[in-house]
Amino acid sequence: MWGQICFFDPLSSSVLVTLDNVVAVHGLNENELEAWTDPSSEVLWLRDLLPKAIGVARVLTYGYRAHISAFYGNGSADRIQQHAHTLVADLQADRALEGCPQRPVIFICHGLGGILVKKALAYSSSRSSKNVEHLYSIFTSTYAILFFGTPHHGMDRGSWTAMALSQARPNSRPRDQDSQLMMVIEEDSETLQAITDQFAPLMKQFHIFFFWEEIPTTLEGGIRYVVTEESAAPMMDNTERAGIPANHAQMIRFSDASSSSYRTIIEALVRYSRDAPLIISRRWQQAKEALARVRANEAVELVGLAFDIHDKGRPFHHERELSEKPRNKFFFIPQVVSSIFTGREDCATLVSESLLSAKACMAHGQQRRYVIYGIGGSGKTQFCSKFAQDHRESFWGVFWIDATSRETAIQSFAKIGRLGGMEATQNAGKHWLSNADEPWLLIINNADDPGLELSELFPEGERGHILVTTRNPSFRIHATVGSLEFMGLSKRDALLLLLRASDFPRPWDSGTEDKGNKITDALGCLALALIQAGALILEKICQLDDYLGLFQQFQKQIINRQSSRNSNKEDQTIYATWEHSISSLELRGTEANLDAIQILSMVGFFHFEHIRVDIFTRALKNIFSAIGAADNHSLKRRIISGVISRMQPLPTLPSFLRGHYKEYDPSRIRHALHVLRSFSLISYNSQDDSFSLHPVVHSWARSRLSSGEQILWAQIALNVLAGSVSLPPNDTGEAHEEFRRDIIPHLNSCLHARPIQILNYEKIFGGLKYPFALVLRSSLLFVFRDQVLTAAKCGYVYAERGYFNDAATLLLQAKEALIQSRGNQNENTMLAMLGLAGTYWGLGRLEEAVTLQRIVVDARSRKLGPNHMDTLTAMDQLGRSFWLNGQYVEALELQTLTLQRMKTALGVSHADTLSAMDNLGVTYGSWQRYNESRDLHLEVLDVRKKLLGPYHLDTLTAMNNLAMALKDLGTLGTAKELMLDVYEQRKQKLGREHPWTLWALCNLAKINTELKLFQEAEDMLVPGIAAAKRSLSENHLGVLMGVGELTRVYARQRRFEEAESLSGDLIERLEASRGIGHPDTVYALYKLAQLLKAQDKKSKAIELCELAKSRVSLKLTNEHPLAKNIELQLQSLKVEEGELLSQSNTDLPSSKKAPKKLQTYKTF
Repeated sequence: MWGQICFFDPLSSSVLVTLDNVVAVHGLNENELEAWTDPSSEVLWLRDLLPKAIGVARVLTYGYRAHISAFYGNGSADRIQQHAHTLVADLQADRALEGCPQRPVIFICHGLGGILVKKALAYSSSRSSKNVEHLYSIFTSTYAILFFGTPHHGMDRGSWTAMALSQARPNSRPRDQDSQLMMVIEEDSETLQAITDQFAPLMKQFHIFFFWEEIPTTLEGGIRYVVTEESAAPMMDNTERAGIPANHAQMIRFSDASSSSYRTIIEALVRYSRDAPLIISRRWQQAKEALARVRANEAVELVGLAFDIHDKGRPFHHERELSEKPRNKFFFIPQVVSSIFTGREDCATLVSESLLSAKACMAHGQQRRYVIYGIGGSGKTQFCSKFAQDHRESFWGVFWIDATSRETAIQSFAKIGRLGGMEATQNAGKHWLSNADEPWLLIINNADDPGLELSELFPEGERGHILVTTRNPSFRIHATVGSLEFMGLSKRDALLLLLRASDFPRPWDSGTEDKGNKITDALGCLALALIQAGALILEKICQLDDYLGLFQQFQKQIINRQSSRNSNKEDQTIYATWEHSISSLELRGTEANLDAIQILSMVGFFHFEHIRVDIFTRALKNIFSAIGAADNHSLKRRIISGVISRMQPLPTLPSFLRGHYKEYDPSRIRHALHVLRSFSLISYNSQDDSFSLHPVVHSWARSRLSSGEQILWAQIALNVLAGSVSLPPNDTGEAHEEFRRDIIPHLNSCLHARPIQILNYEKIFGGLKYPFALVLRSSLLFVFRDQVLTAAKCGYVYAERGYFNDAATLLLQAKEALIQSRGNQNENTMLAMLGLAGTYWGLGRLEEAVTLQRIVVDARSRKLGPNHMDTLTAMDQLGRSFWLNGQYVEALELQTLTLQRMKTALGVSHADTLSAMDNLGVTYGSWQRYNESRDLHLEVLDVRKKLLGPYHLDTLTAMNNLAMALKDLGTLGTAKELMLDVYEQRKQKLGREHPWTLWALCNLAKINTELKLFQEAEDMLVPGIAAAKRSLSENHLGVLMGVGELTRVYARQRRFEEAESLSGDLIERLEASRGIGHPDTVYALYKLAQLLKAQDKKSKAIELCELAKSRVSLKLTNEHPLAKNIELQLQSLKVEEGELLSQSNTDLPSSKKAPKKLQTYKTF
């Protein structure tokens, strides 16, 4: 049955006056009864509970055909409009027949029902013409709307598809072409945006309360949020927000009136029901007068009438055209603003006037910085988040920096750089903000470390607004428009916050306020402590009456325990409130409570911000998958595995990560986090499924542990992080890369608390190799194995993010341990060597890298054979390394052999063969064998286009190499056309400041130089080099190659002084990073000699040629083209200088002078 059902009518009871209509509208795939009914207790709260709280309200539910299949096919947007029109018509008819057309209306909406109500109210607001003005009554009478899980900003396509598949009937499974509703409610949907734009001008008319789901739903394909917090509860002025600890379906079902979420809802409904009659009555008087005027002037076609409920019901006109989109584009704040945020209005006014007033905005010439300092727990971060939320539309972008440490600040700026389409580096993020024309706000949070160079975190220039939070009062000197000290809240605000946090029912009598004031005094009116106390009372751990006695008891314990540690009075006060929470969790003793305590003990050793929930779920999946995989082996292997498993010590992991793989239960983690959140120990961010701890909570979570417990839980925290990381080849994809990037701060924190120290294998086991050592001391061997694996994983994560020093330290430990335990020819040992070699490349330790790769090639050749795929792959990598290291002779020889073997063993079209072919083509170019280089690159390009497509990244690499070969052959038009394509595609796929994109830009500039388009080349190179320095480093090869080409452009334009200056600096940097004998360095000397010759500085040019000649043999032979060119130039210069040649024959002569002693360019 569809339409309206009346659950409660006061006129049919003893109530004489009906004041309100409460109208409930269900969501997708629900009906008007089951949607609001708890399945276990069969309590329909709209009927069984609500009338007891609001006895003067008529409770209705509206039903419509909401099964997913009803929205298949074309016209889903039309069906939403049809349902919205029907809702208005049915509700108006019911109210007219009941004789109450002007009674206040309060809507309760779930999911799609909220979209219908928004569309219905927009429709009703336009029905003010004479013949349909009766439909205008719904808009005029609506006082408040409660939105439960409504996708205001749309739904993720994956969530929609999973829900559709889970809920559709077997014979009506949704097809992509049929899911037209998805096009209506998906993110960035034009239809949804149109409804939002129609509703936005009307919002001042209503009180609005947004609710979001805090527990994901199990759907086909995994666990996910049906509607995210960002979509369900957008940050808007004059609205209320709250999370409900239930999934999408259960968030509107309640079995009794004691639930904290139900109490929040009822409190709002009671408040709205109490205040609505007077406001709606006044509104109707104004509406009648306005409608009478409208009759005389039919301007209603363009303008509608509404009433601002937040400004004494004052009428205002709204245009019916689609509203202008808001100014704010980026909005990222340190914390989600608490729904019970209280007080600090005077502070907000002061900060607003300092940053945003007309006077402040007229003060040009300086960056506007405001510093908020004060004790921990005083609410600095929440205040800044609330300020940003309240003034969101004043800024084009709101960003934040985690200034806890230099590393976290770098990572925060890197995220900003990525938002700007640049590389994820600190310099890129700061540069983007410095050059942004639109106004932005940067919140630098937790800048507490006295050793922090705070000024380094300010983007350059005078643009922007900056809020700094710190415990360090000396940082006030960095403020340019003011500073403010935060202590405790005012007594009134402190009491209000405590009672709101505890959900203490109103009205509050004097006795309640007296008890509350005693608690706030004891807690120093500190916001963090008050919220925690309120959570304990809310969870019925204690009452308002007995809280103070329990608090004082725990405070004494804290003082005794902290007597020998650095702990101030404020921290001790806050700590005592949390000790009470932990004690109550231990007493309850449920699985979720004990898991919560363990997670808290663990995350005390993580960084306190942005702790991704999938750290735990990934670790759980990886650990249990490994256990399950062992059960799928052959009987013999299962027996061996069973014996070995019994020899293993109990893993150093939390309880929820131990057990049989068949007990795999990720929901345990969610339940434990819900417990922590209910006690206000963590704050949860549903947008990225992460949680954070307040820094003071984080400090307490660690300090509450004894020294022995700290060692244990630091190790457990590190083990969980390592367990969440997958090594190649199980780690591919952007999601894995993003995950590894996000755990870096947690890895830093864990390793600071518990550095990896691998057991000395030889000391414990002597010369006995694995697996024989297993018999001797099995427990220690398993500990050793886990330490090696953890070091390898941590080193891998650091290397990927460019932290090469940290990576090298860890990977070197792993490599040495594997050599001791497994030997050189073990595959894991060889993988560790290759990983360490890659790290050495990043550090510029080229010779060490080549040495390691040689060892791997030799070992694999002996163990696997010369034609094995792994051997050939290692040979190709070594050949590439030879080329990068300037060993062109060795590179040519090895790459030629590798390609021959790969063609035979793998075939011409194999990916590894194509890679080897492309690498050999590049080496041919270094020998000036340009025709052979072109032919190889062309062959690779043709095959990759067929196999991978024309714009795959590997295809673009071949296209890039072919373009450069054509440039060297003088086919410049085709070369430029290809390189332009490469540059545009890489810019689109990787970003305009990705190293590969910048490399293509440099190559494009080289081609323009050959085409004598010098200005065009310079215009590419100057910003390109600056971008490369931001993304890479001053001495990175990509930067140096760009500088070399810019030198060439200046020289071709006869700007000799600029060219010579750049060239000298370039040579010094090449010597430092590549070595004095590297062909790149020798070539730079050769080109500088040419530049000097062009300026008629022949004597100095001869000396430079002599220096280049003395170096060229370090890496190359006299047969290499570069060696020959240097000799020819040297002889030419000497002839021009009038020197006699010492010999005259067909061979190229050498100089009489003894070669100069090898030295750097600077000393030369």
